[in-house]
This record gives sequence, C-alpha cells and structure tokens, in this order.
Amino acid sequence: MQIRKAIPGDLPVIIHLLKASLGESLIPKSEALWNWKHVENPFGESPVLVAEENGIICGVRVFLRWEFHQGEKIFKACRAVDTAIHPEYQGKGIFKKLTLSLIEEIKNQGVDLIYNTPNVQSMSGYLKMGWEKWGKLPLKIHFPLSLGKSESHTQESNWSSISQLIQEIEHSKKTSELISTNLVRGYIHWRYVLCPLFPYHFISDGETYLLIYRIKEGKIGRELRIVDFFSLPAFSQNEKKQLNKLLKTIEKNEKVRFTSYSGLQFGKELPIEMGLMPVMSIGPEVTLRKVALSEDLLQQPWGWSLGDLEVF
Repeated sequence: MQIRKAIPGDLPVIIHLLKASLGESLIPKSEALWNWKHVENPFGESPVLVAEENGIICGVRVFLRWEFHQGEKIFKACRAVDTAIHPEYQGKGIFKKLTLSLIEEIKNQGVDLIYNTPNVQSMSGYLKMGWEKWGKLPLKIHFPLSLGKSESHTQESNWSSISQLIQEIEHSKKTSELISTNLVRGYIHWRYVLCPLFPYHFISDGETYLLIYRIKEGKIGRELRIVDFFSLPAFSQNEKKQLNKLLKTIEKNEKVRFTSYSGLQFGKELPIEMGLMPVMSIGPEVTLRKVALSEDLLQQPWGWSLGDLEVF
C-alpha cells in the first residue's frame, strides 16, 4: 500500500470515498464544499494524503489549515477534519498510518499544533496517537422570557453593507490575552459569507461592532447560536444598548428557544445580557496535539468561539 500526497485529479474519487465512508446525513459532500474548505481557505490549502492499493484510492486524510494569535504572537495550526477509509479496507490501520504520516508532513511546514473535536467513536484513536483532551467548550445559555408570536422571517443579511467594517476589524490591533483565531484578510468573508453549509446573519451598527449568528433547529427548539463577536475601540455603552435591543428583537421574531455563546469569551469579549444561568461545560469536546510547540497546550488561555469549533 502506498501513502502519497493527493493531486487535483484525485478529487472526484476522494469525494466518492467520503460519501461511501461517511454518508451525507450531516454534511453533504461535494467538490464545491471541498474547494471552499480546502482550497479557498485564507490560511492556505489543506495538506491531503491518500492511501492507494493496486491503483485504488482506499483512504484519505486531511488537515484544515488555521491560525491563532495571542496579542501579536501567531500560532500556526491545523484542524484534523475529513478522513475516510473505504468500508472494504477498514480495520487495517490505514487511518492511523495516514494520520501519523500527515503529522510528519506538516512538521516541516512550521505548524505548531493540531486541534479538533472528535466524536465518541474516533476519540480513543486520537488519544492513542498523542492527542490530549482539553475538555468540553463552556457555553453561556440564555432562555428568552418570551418567544413571541411574530410573523417575521429571517431576512437575508446584506454583508456588502458592512464590508468596510469587516476590513477594519481584520486590520485592527491584536491585544487580547486569549488565544483566538487570527483574523487574516478575507477570513470573515470566507468563513461566514461564502460558507455553503449554513446561512449566517449579523447584527451591526456598521461602524463599531459585528455579531455573527445562525439559527439552528434542535431537539429542544430553535437555537440562536452566536458564533463570533468583534468590536472596535469606539464601541461604547450606547452601542451596547442598541446591540442588546436588536438581539432581543431577533430572538422574539425567530421564536428562539435559547441563545448560546462561547463561555470562554462571555464576560470578557461579549457585552451581551444573557441572564443569570452559569456558564456550563456542555459544548463540543476539544482535543489538542503538539507538533512543534513545547508549551503545555492544555494550560494555555484559549478563547475559542463557537465559530472556531463548529463542524464544517
């Protein structure tokens, strides 16, 4: 069996393999999604390895490139994402071979760490290969007092109306002590405007703040998921009042059962009124693996947003 780098001509076979191995119940597999995720990513193209036997591609392993920052310090990272082994080749250690080979590949590319949110089935495999459990992302949950009976519907967000604000946010000075996603040029547009999986919406005054959210249907009702919040120095109490008023209106119009936000940023980065319920560790389970860093990853001041850890 040969482990090799993927080439553009492999893509149709890779998509077919992802469908055969993973199905499409959660996220439909397509070349358009692949290109958005692994080619157009502003952090760079994803490193991809395939396993091939007798000319047949039977396995694929992909790491999504990412960057974090803490002040002006930059961490080069990858997120362990798409992996698939053809059903007829499972149980032969191909997943492990591909993963460890890809780690060796990125060691020479300045990558500091790998992070991901594995499911219950794959967790043990990652731990055996050197990943460490950070824990579940803390979430701040708010249940609005009134769901309302508005007939309003979600309006499509006019992202072009805040293009100047987005540029200013991405060029603003990095001062946070939390380790958070590095807002390179084009990141917000790529991540939230061009995303082919979910429609994202925003609340903004067009000048000082940008709250990004999506509406998600769940078992206990509609969730308003605040995936990211950004503000500029001019953001003040007046803007805070406006933001909270607009958010409450949207919760009512959308008949939201609850609103969620990353507990790592709540109270530090997000000036939103979300009730008295405590922050709870009920979000996605995060694991980390060192590549080039020597620091203890589990003890770092991580500031992940829900947008960083959504499955996509």
